[in-house]
Amino acid sequence: MASRRRLPRAVPHFTGNNFIYPVRPAPFFAAYPLVGTPLLPTPLPGMNLNIPAAAAWPQHLANHAHCRMPTASETPAWPSQPPIPIEEGIVEIPTDTPLWTPGVFPPKPFGTPVPIQINPSLIPNPNNPTIPQLQWDILHCPEQARSYTGRSILKKVNLKETAVFPSTKKVWIFPHETNCPVLGYWMRRWGPIIIDLKGDLKVLDILDQVYKYFYVPLTDADLDAIEASRSVVNPKPMKLLRLAALKRAEDAYELPDYSTKQFRRIDVLGTFRCWGGVIPVVMLDGTWRLLLTLLPYPVPRVA
Repeated sequence: MASRRRLPRAVPHFTGNNFIYPVRPAPFFAAYPLVGTPLLPTPLPGMNLNIPAAAAWPQHLANHAHCRMPTASETPAWPSQPPIPIEEGIVEIPTDTPLWTPGVFPPKPFGTPVPIQINPSLIPNPNNPTIPQLQWDILHCPEQARSYTGRSILKKVNLKETAVFPSTKKVWIFPHETNCPVLGYWMRRWGPIIIDLKGDLKVLDILDQVYKYFYVPLTDADLDAIEASRSVVNPKPMKLLRLAALKRAEDAYELPDYSTKQFRRIDVLGTFRCWGGVIPVVMLDGTWRLLLTLLPYPVPRVA
């Protein structure tokens, strides 16, 4: 992998866990001390400051170039609770019943009506999301994935099982940005994973498309963006990329001359190669999608 040309520094990037993503500029009020911050004014009788005027609020947003009204296709309708930080490993389990509806995350009491269910092997582990039920390094083909049982045994996954119920032929996979910011940054650049088949969607179809998506070589524009991220915090972004690529080549079941031939998308993820699961989300406009999570944990190697 030859050295790339140097470009002027542009967007600053943060590097941690051997991954690369841009650092958002601090809010305008971040530099000011919080001591002595004024209290919320006392509202007049009959006035609720938490509810903006119905006519003024949309117009107020429209007058600001940096703000735009969220659309129905961008607003989740189900599940209603905010995203759960998977890396904390804390999930609220239904306590009023020993059973919960399969294929749903976060868990719901058994019998709760849900609009869509995902194969239980594909969702995050309801008991501990930091230990995925599907032990899979996305560097390897789906046949290398293993199911982690309740007795801590690894066994082969039935890749021919239906992936979604009710069955479907098309699905879009987006990043779960709450749990994996680096994935969110790069997938916004590359676009979602789109699966459109003639038959019903199987577990193999989802894993295979995820594998192929991150196996795509990085473009010159991608490399330019990484080079341009040079900053005081990250003075050598290409060095981190090369280290990740060499680690990928070392772990891959490929000939070294072939695996080191070019950079691939998976290289920008650093250690975030462990499958964390997909979560179904239904939007206000009736569309739905899967949110993909990757984790920075090692995966057992299988022969």
